[in-house]
Amino acid sequence: MGFWAVLLLILGCLWVLQVVGTYFQMSHYRKVLGGITAGGSDGYVGVGNAKSRFGKGVILILVAGRDGSVERALKMRGRTVFAKFEEAKALVGLGVNELRDEGREGPEDPATMMAARRAVEQIDRVRAEKEVGATAN
Repeated sequence: MGFWAVLLLILGCLWVLQVVGTYFQMSHYRKVLGGITAGGSDGYVGVGNAKSRFGKGVILILVAGRDGSVERALKMRGRTVFAKFEEAKALVGLGVNELRDEGREGPEDPATMMAARRAVEQIDRVRAEKEVGATAN
């Protein structure tokens, strides 16, 4: 077998491993998010992300109560498909208004705070849709 055939075979194997790893990571994501939404809380759930060109990317799941305070925050941070969700305890107890402010330094790194702002934007959209639905009835 020639050099290029071996190289293509290796690249093909690496690609298959990436696909399998991505499948398991997405399965973990669906399981965590499904567990949160199945809890039936009266609050709102928002998911935000922050991508980095060379650094670690962040996916953040925020659960906010009706009063606007963060009840739970889960963060997945990493470069590989082996990253798992872990609690972001520094965000719990903060208000969504505090997280919305772009100029505010947060208790987490800048990428996590950007993901938090995006999650809050999603929470705001869901909250507005529910309010419009409630007034229409």
